[in-house]
Amino acid sequence: MFRQAFLVATVLSFAGVAYAQNPPAKKPAAKSTTKSTKTATKTTTKTKPGAARKTDTKKGTKTKPTARRGKDKSAARVPWVPTRATLANTANQPVGFTWPPTHAMVEAEKTCESKLDRAGVVWERGQAEGRVVDPIVVPAMTFGGIKYTNMWGSKGPHVLDCQLALALETIGPELHALGVREVKYGSIYRWSNVRSGGVTKPYLSRHGLGLAMDIGSFVDDNGREAVVENDYKTGDALLHGIEQLINANGNFRIVLTPKNDPISHHNHFHIEAKADYTSPDMR
Repeated sequence: MFRQAFLVATVLSFAGVAYAQNPPAKKPAAKSTTKSTKTATKTTTKTKPGAARKTDTKKGTKTKPTARRGKDKSAARVPWVPTRATLANTANQPVGFTWPPTHAMVEAEKTCESKLDRAGVVWERGQAEGRVVDPIVVPAMTFGGIKYTNMWGSKGPHVLDCQLALALETIGPELHALGVREVKYGSIYRWSNVRSGGVTKPYLSRHGLGLAMDIGSFVDDNGREAVVENDYKTGDALLHGIEQLINANGNFRIVLTPKNDPISHHNHFHIEAKADYTSPDMR
């Protein structure tokens, strides 16, 4: 009996030592280890390099630099019709020009009217348009012996500033000597911004001041019509002679043609009367 008890105690003792050296895994610990492994795997999935790049790309789609550039470009695009911003830009205005007109500008226009009267040009008061300082109408639309006809068939009345009428009257005899008998124009007054080189500029065109005219063709003393769009590029002598004449004439600020602006003026001449409102006599 004693011997049996001793053997049982010995076996239990060796079992206790084995248990202490190699304890069985506890179930709670195994559960915690599994959860940690899953968590680590899940975290790795969220933060792995490939996923991070994908997330950045997705966010970038909403705020990518190209999108911002496109928006800025659209916002900076100048509209055809003048706005407050473009009207505030005086880069294209005549010397001394302000709006509303100053007393000096009004007096300068009165001087212009007197010169038209002395030249025998019959004119009438025109309806106020845009920023035309002295809107007038010339019913006959004849200046210096040259007939001006609207190429679209419009009968008018066609409002223009006195300064443009005087410039046309002054250059008329020179055009006549060159062989011109009729000028076919597209527009005089037009409420728009400057357009050149295929781009709309951020300032008011001188069409909005009644100082500019677009011309599509000229008819000579033989009845031949020299069309700017078709004949200028072939070296038409009449058209190139007119261009040189206007450039040399002191009453015009500029002439735009297919030569100096082949994009926006490929089919017409754009002429502008010169106006300097700081000069008492104007010319």
